[in-house]
Amino acid sequence: MKSLLFVITIHLLILLSAGRAQTAAAPQTATPKQLTIEQIFAEGGVTGRAPETIKWSPDGTKVSFVQRDDAGEHGELWYVDAVTGEKKILASETKLSQLAPPVSRIKDEREKERVTRYHVAAYTWSPDSKHLLFDSHGQLWYYSLDMGTAVQLTSSPDASEDPKFSPDGKRLAYVRKHNLYVHPVSGEEGERPLTREEKEKGKDKDKDKDKDDNILNGEVDWVYAEELAVRSNFFWSPEGHEIIFLQMDENRVPTYPITDWLPTHPRVEQEKYPKAGDPNPSVRLGVVGSNGGKVHWIKLTDDDDTYVPRFGWIREGWAWAEVLNRKQDVMDLYFIDARSGRSRKVLTESSPDAWVNVNDDFRILKSGDRFLWTTCVTATPTFISTVSAPKTRWRPTPNSNASSKAETMR
Repeated sequence: MKSLLFVITIHLLILLSAGRAQTAAAPQTATPKQLTIEQIFAEGGVTGRAPETIKWSPDGTKVSFVQRDDAGEHGELWYVDAVTGEKKILASETKLSQLAPPVSRIKDEREKERVTRYHVAAYTWSPDSKHLLFDSHGQLWYYSLDMGTAVQLTSSPDASEDPKFSPDGKRLAYVRKHNLYVHPVSGEEGERPLTREEKEKGKDKDKDKDKDDNILNGEVDWVYAEELAVRSNFFWSPEGHEIIFLQMDENRVPTYPITDWLPTHPRVEQEKYPKAGDPNPSVRLGVVGSNGGKVHWIKLTDDDDTYVPRFGWIREGWAWAEVLNRKQDVMDLYFIDARSGRSRKVLTESSPDAWVNVNDDFRILKSGDRFLWTTCVTATPTFISTVSAPKTRWRPTPNSNASSKAETMR
């Protein structure tokens, strides 16, 4: 035992000596600076302000981003060439200050919080990769990269929100005051309302206004934005002939007062806010021609206490929608004939002892007749399965958990 302790002691002394020798031989480094609380919470942070609104151009040749100073007050729109790595300016500080002002200039604190919280994009690429759309606090500008000039498309005192280019890039759709509009980017024609209904003469205007304020066409309400991570409630069809949108009726949803204490004179706003057990907004899907006309409403289920957290297009004339029950433990997938309004439930995902996760994994394959669906009905990892559409049969991939159910569309 003594001999063993002696050997261990000798080894420790050798290691300690080696460590001292290395320490003595190591060059003296500068004393690190102390990180202060002020530096941590300063504008721009410790590493400086990160690039904002990073986007690929549709043709895949450029990566664009907004770079602002640490205070966020001054910035420029840059791009990097994907092949050469060359960095150039797309919009100078002077132009960007008008086309995409910093968030700090938004006076309404709730709007400022919405833009920051939901990462509302300051600009959008046109499908032709030759134009940009800027959202200047609700006013839309169409910017030509070749000419370096911008044309203002909207000038209403009310904000135009969630703008989207048509697939051919020739028109814009957006939401304003709870309704959908389409506007040609050429400027030759004005905007066209798609969902606003003309009122009959002699009707109670105040009553109609109250009703209109509770009907949201293509707009996202508080519940869907916060609880279901919904960021948009309307979509162009693949060929641009139609737009599918979600209409939300909030008449039965209780209101909740929100006070803005920052101004000298506090202001109270009434927010539609259902607490636990309160009625949610009733919703329905509609399809309308992109040139206007009658809205075709789609009936998916007899239960009006449901959510439609995700929907979109399979191909021209065919749409899809997910319907989630109030308990959020059963989700049904529907295929829809957009022209007739006929729909059929093709798949059900359920999780009786927990809840069904809402995600953005649904993908239509390029063939247009199949899509990918992720499922996680047990504690095992997420699986991917393919389903033929619109005539549907369940075709799981080798790793799929086939406890979800699919039906056939006739």
